Amino acid sequence: MTHHTEVFEGGTIDIEDDTSLTINGKEISYVHDAVKNKWSSRYLPYTQYDSLLDLARAIIRDTVEFSGVKE
Repeated sequence: MTHHTEVFEGGTIDIEDDTSLTINGKEISYVHDAVKNKWSSRYLPYTQYDSLLDLARAIIRDTVEFSGVKE
């Protein structure tokens, strides 16, 4: 995956070479476990995903900051 951009549930995901992730223009820090080949982020602690795209979609779907929920 060289460059991937998509809109998911109203949030814009941008992934560059599996090394950079932004959601709605905000850079998202993450950790890649090379042994397990899993991705995780402080936005969803203790949860690992099979791809950076799966992680980004989960962050949009499951966090208040990106889900579009009005406070």
